[in-house]
Amino acid sequence: MEGMMAVIQYTLKEHIRHRVYLTVILFGLILLGSGMVISSLAVEEQLRMMINVGLGGIEFLALIAIIFVTVNLVLEEVESRSIYLVLSHPIERWQYIVGRYLGTVLALTLGILMMGALHVSSLFIHSWTWQSFYPVAIVCSIGKIAVVGSLALLISLITTSTASSMTLTGFLWVMGHFSSELGYMADRSANPLVKTAIWVFQHVSPNFSYFNFRDFWQATQTPPAAWFGWMFIYSVSYVIAALALTSWLFSRKEV
Repeated sequence: MEGMMAVIQYTLKEHIRHRVYLTVILFGLILLGSGMVISSLAVEEQLRMMINVGLGGIEFLALIAIIFVTVNLVLEEVESRSIYLVLSHPIERWQYIVGRYLGTVLALTLGILMMGALHVSSLFIHSWTWQSFYPVAIVCSIGKIAVVGSLALLISLITTSTASSMTLTGFLWVMGHFSSELGYMADRSANPLVKTAIWVFQHVSPNFSYFNFRDFWQATQTPPAAWFGWMFIYSVSYVIAALALTSWLFSRKEV
């Protein structure tokens, strides 16, 4: 496992130096701009808009970062031939895949926490009172990013094209927010081919209904422990399945 830990540390340092801080700076600019736009609203409306814009901005920037970074995570090293140097060390290919993935998720988790701290600071300046839904929202964003990252890494090895990988990952991310609607369409369809296609999309795309904290936010409730448990089980299961397929594809790939 020493080889995998070295890959994790190398990946974490690489992303922190080149990407995470740029993402945080961009988020700061979004907060500054949105604050200027909504400054004319009433206090309660200001806080509501700042919360929505901030949480949405955190998730969107993290999503763009994880797709862009993960899609190029292995492909860039294969094209530059630098992967030969890594694989010349005593490290299994699956350890390389898992190490690169974990290092990327850790780096972006750090970025999400930094953006969250910046967001909370701006809310406190506007006399916001701390509410328990906020850390739940951050945890959900981290879970989504972990799931999407594993999917993007898998797709990058299937398509071997940066543009197509980003497009397909983004499409499946969108589909993940309509899992219940896809299930309804499959039940209503009388065409076996359409039903099968919808079923495939429904199960390949991530099911983000497990991360829907807004039902509890609107009701000012804290999600029960079982809700967190199912979200954790789903996230880990999806990530393990995606990384297992990615490792298998990478083991068969000639590099």
